[in-house]
Formats: sequence, structure tokens, C-alpha cells
Amino acid sequence: MNRSIFLLILLIFCGCEESGDTPVILFVNDVNPELHRTMNKIAHEIERTDQKIILLSDLKDMYPNQRQAINKSLDQWRPLLKDLTFTFNNISNKVEDAYVAYRIDEIQGRNQFNLISKALLIDANAVLAEAELIKSTLERELYEK
Repeated sequence: MNRSIFLLILLIFCGCEESGDTPVILFVNDVNPELHRTMNKIAHEIERTDQKIILLSDLKDMYPNQRQAINKSLDQWRPLLKDLTFTFNNISNKVEDAYVAYRIDEIQGRNQFNLISKALLIDANAVLAEAELIKSTLERELYEK
């Protein structure tokens, strides 16, 4: 993953306390606080794992004769970083998708329309029932004459 994009994602989820919450962060925290905490934990694990990889790489540069032992350790940490990053990105994308769908719904007024349309349907059914009663009464009077 491009390191700058990765760091931006980490800042969004880990550094939100210092930099101010984004709408997506507020949304996930409101809708599912446990998911928000879990995403923060994953982001912190990514950051720690990335730091270990950097330290091991620096160690390898300082002690080239120990490459084999250090590479063995790096081979254990890199797949973990890859899995954590993939999981974090996958969750982040789904959270963003959910937020955008929520905002589209909110902007288009569908929730409001659904509430209004339910009330209108109740009123319309009441008017139809009353109209049916009036129609039945009128027909009965016509046939009784």
C-alpha cells in the first residue's frame, strides 16, 4: 500500500481525538461504538507492526551479516501487516459505503418521505373507507327507490 495513503487512514481513525472527528468517524461511533473501538485497535496494531518492520529493516541495514536471521523475523511481521491492513481497509470501505448510503438517504429525504407516506397512506385508506361507506349508502338508497 502507498505509505502516505496508509498514514492518512491511520490519522483518520487513530488521530481523530487530536484533529477533530470526521463525519464518518462520528457516524461509526454513533451507529456501532464497538466497531469504532475495534477499528482503533486494528489501526494501532498496524502502526505498531509497521514500526517493528521499520526497526528490523534498520537493524538489517546496520548488521548486513545478520540478514538471514532478520529476514526470518521480517517474513513473520510482513504478512501480519498485510492482513491487518487489508482487514482495516475492507472495514473502512464498508463503513464509508454505509455512511454515504445513509447521507444519500438523508439528503433525498427518503426517511422523511417514508414517515410522511405512511401517514398519508393511513389517511388515504381512511378516506377510501369513508368513500366506500358513502358509495354503499348512496347505492342502497338508489335501489330502494
